[in-house]
This record gives sequence, structure tokens and C-alpha cells, in this order.
Amino acid sequence: MVKPQIVVRLPPDLLEKLNKYAQQTGTSKTDVVIGALAQYLECGEALPLNQKVAELEARVATVEALVKVS
Repeated sequence: MVKPQIVVRLPPDLLEKLNKYAQQTGTSKTDVVIGALAQYLECGEALPLNQKVAELEARVATVEALVKVS
């Protein structure tokens, strides 16, 4: 399935932050933007798979920490 493309203009400082975040997390800028838009627009089903996995891993870590405390 071909996904439509859009073009956006970003302020230089925001583009720099996007580039750094994508590099630090090892994900594409496209996935970062899709994930951010999906969260902002509250449509979690559009989240990239790697972001869904990261969120699940964070939840599991929280549960594991709570279980160890009990």
C-alpha cells in the first residue's frame, strides 16, 4: 500500500531536535513524526510498531518494579 506524502516546513531548532531524537532512538524521522501525530490526535492504532513495542516494554518494566516491591 502506497502511503500519501505531505510536506511540512519546520523551524531549524525543531528540525535539529527531531534529527537528534531520531538518531538517539535509532528510528526514522518519519516514524517519530507519525508517532507524535498519532499521540497528539489520540489515534494510537496509527503508532509505528517500534513505538508500540517500546511503550509495552516500559509498561512491563513498571509492573515488574511494582511486583518486586510487593
